[in-house]
Amino acid sequence: MQWGQIKTLFILCFLVLDVFLLHHFINNSPDEYKLTDDMPREENVKNNVNGLDNIPIETPSEQAMLYAQRKELTESDLEKIVSLPNQNSLIIDDHLILSGLKTPVAMNVEERPEALSELIWSLDSYDYFGEDEQSNTHIFFQRIDQPVYFNLSGVLLIHENEKNEVTHYVQTELEKVEESAIPEEINKDPVEISKPFDALLGLYFSEGNIVSGDEITEQVTLGYHNLLPLPNGVQVLAPTWEFEVNNNEFFYVNAIEGHYAKREMASFIEEMKLLIEEYFAVYSTAQIEATNEEWQEQDVENFVQQLLEKFEQKDGVE
Repeated sequence: MQWGQIKTLFILCFLVLDVFLLHHFINNSPDEYKLTDDMPREENVKNNVNGLDNIPIETPSEQAMLYAQRKELTESDLEKIVSLPNQNSLIIDDHLILSGLKTPVAMNVEERPEALSELIWSLDSYDYFGEDEQSNTHIFFQRIDQPVYFNLSGVLLIHENEKNEVTHYVQTELEKVEESAIPEEINKDPVEISKPFDALLGLYFSEGNIVSGDEITEQVTLGYHNLLPLPNGVQVLAPTWEFEVNNNEFFYVNAIEGHYAKREMASFIEEMKLLIEEYFAVYSTAQIEATNEEWQEQDVENFVQQLLEKFEQKDGVE
């Protein structure tokens, strides 16, 4: 057979094959291809990530944004704070509470946080999160229907010494914003949110986050995390899935838009320290009130310096 005939035969064979493949594609629905494309991603996660029983199956399909602002303490609040026993406190801009116990109090903060209720104002508004062992600091997140994660305006930080005695704490609180204070163009209605397993898929297939062999070590929960501030000081907090991985990593996935953040306790405590330092900078115009009426300016400076030193990272040893 001559080469020209062989070449013609090959062309005809490939033409027939192209027609067959085109016919097969047209007569199969796109959904069938979508299924075979997605299944490997799900199976990949199921086969390589441990602790999937910590992902809840029954979850809400919709959730509204949370609009909140920092709470300014009322006269009634201040009276209650001033009357708390065994402590000296500073109130900054009617929002930030810095407190030091006159006599350290021994207790297990993680197992019995309610024992602090006599010492800390509005303690029942906060949920225990965990301990940063490098600074001996316990972190509580404020709950507004659901926990508000890593927010400097809604947190309680409690410091212990090497004897597991509570010595100092820092406290802030958020409050919901009246609907009338939210701009009309901002959506206030519930919106569709993702399932936690879909949020996990995004983490697993994004570089440098959850990898093969990792374990989800706590129940995945829905809370709120910062999205953006509005010009009037209102915070927009988005519904967010929290993933604790390998007992020491924390990922937060926006349940509406899908973007994520990794947060660390140590860096969050450092952010609070920087915020406190800003309040006491030379150029600061913050209003500072001491519950101890006998304190002079030097007493305030010494107190703040001591408190900041307590929250230093020092491998659990003072």
